[in-house]
Amino acid sequence: MTATSLFSCGFAEFQKTLAELGMPAFRGNQVREWIFRKFVFSFDEMTNISLADREKLKAAFPKILPPVEKFLTASDGTCKVVLKLADEECIEAVAIPDEDSMTFCLSTQVGCAVGCVFCRTGEGGFKRNLSAEEIILQVMVLVKRTGMKPTNIVFMGMGEPFFNRKALYEAIDMLTDPQGLALATRRITISTSGVIEGIAELAGRPGEVNLAVSLHVADDACRNNLVPINKKYPLARLKEAIADYCTHTGRRVTLEVVMLKNINDQFNDAMNLINFCEGLIAHVNIVRFNHFPGSDYEPSPANNEKEFRKTLKKAGITVTVRRSRGQEILAACGQLAGKSDDKEKK
Repeated sequence: MTATSLFSCGFAEFQKTLAELGMPAFRGNQVREWIFRKFVFSFDEMTNISLADREKLKAAFPKILPPVEKFLTASDGTCKVVLKLADEECIEAVAIPDEDSMTFCLSTQVGCAVGCVFCRTGEGGFKRNLSAEEIILQVMVLVKRTGMKPTNIVFMGMGEPFFNRKALYEAIDMLTDPQGLALATRRITISTSGVIEGIAELAGRPGEVNLAVSLHVADDACRNNLVPINKKYPLARLKEAIADYCTHTGRRVTLEVVMLKNINDQFNDAMNLINFCEGLIAHVNIVRFNHFPGSDYEPSPANNEKEFRKTLKKAGITVTVRRSRGQEILAACGQLAGKSDDKEKK
């Protein structure tokens, strides 16, 4: 069965097809160099490959990248791509340009099983994991569309990355391969809702991949409601896993807090967070809630957020505030859903 695109096929199947077509093994490396080093996505332009082999490649793989279902651009420069995969499922990825950087936010699953109540991704439930190639194709489509190589990669899109660890780590190895994009591991961040097996496994892997934990609130009763996975991984166990990670790696962990009006923005919420941070190498990243259609939640008032930050800083905790980007195209944190009907902004 002919693959619609090379990335839909996967590189293992690609190498097998090359052998069946009678091509030498190094052809695969040549193609990968054109794609990952030179960002060429047409076999016709791969000039160090014989014309005959290029024709064979085009016949076997009509496209290198799958077609883009929709590409949206916000007024702040943020871009969102909606990709339809070989099985007709859709995923989303985001490119966030800044003065001296380009961050790609990638998905690892179709949908999400965690079900955070303030996140649009979980509305449709969990469909399936992505393959490593499907994770990487998001990067390559964004590179092609933006004309820029990413300086940073964050796995904060659709899905819980640590529920798809095999493909996640395969994708990271491809991203950091010296023969590929050659990204430094310290430029990659994995954001988890608190899967402690994943945190422990990441601590044992080589490299300096960053860890972010979507904590949101440091009270089990409240977190059970906001992040249902807390019932399986309660705060005491989560803190122990983070502490072990910090001890093993010596790296700082980011604790992410989406500020919700009258839910987790009170003084006692700040004090609970301060207690949670005790003994950890951590800093807190405050994220303003990004509303989406159908949500009953509201962003925390500016004054509540200010007092919350002040309380944390007074306790000696480093606090940053993430600037929301791409809200008008539903590309901001918590707004991705893998839908092709979002309103386009030119």
